[in-house]
Amino acid sequence: ITVDGGDWLGADGTNSAKRISRSLRFDSADSAYLSRTPSSAGNRKTWTWSGWVKKHTNMGGLFTSGTSNNAVNYITFGYNNSDTIAFLNYANGFQYFVETTSVYRDPNAWYHIVVAFDSTQSTDTDRIKIYVNGVRQTELGTPSWPAQDFEGNINAVDTMAIGSTYGNGTGDLYSGYLADVHFVDGQALAPTNFGEFDDNNVWQAKE
Repeated sequence: ITVDGGDWLGADGTNSAKRISRSLRFDSADSAYLSRTPSSAGNRKTWTWSGWVKKHTNMGGLFTSGTSNNAVNYITFGYNNSDTIAFLNYANGFQYFVETTSVYRDPNAWYHIVVAFDSTQSTDTDRIKIYVNGVRQTELGTPSWPAQDFEGNINAVDTMAIGSTYGNGTGDLYSGYLADVHFVDGQALAPTNFGEFDDNNVWQAKE
């Protein structure tokens, strides 16, 4: 994993007053990922993940918890080499699976991805929200939604990782850049907490 300096800018790569000055470059060939195991569980029903992503390969985990098919919960870019974004929970079968129909193929583009999970919602389609560059993705494949009050593996006392589909790095490793990554325990937030449209209607990171 390499820390890269130099300013990178908004979703279209143009100049902006709002800048993030560093990112991490992950190389799957080097088995590069970050991991930690929390000492106590967080809120397994409600949380938000946000990050700016610039991918190099077709498939790789962005964020996960769990080390085997017995219990794994992850966000992936390029699910099944399809250039989509997917979020799923698997424990010897899918508890839920949500995948965009939109594809993201530009290797030069920065994409801001937000996944907000809130299984306490009474409407099933409100329990998982995926946003790309400030826009909620409502065109989905054949989604299966979590049951109300379902507790996923993320925020369990299990190995969590950035840059892999398994917390121990044995899954699909991510190759590309990640910057300004946030994980918010206990709140399902909108992308406007992390970014905003500028005067040219380009999605930018907030200062």
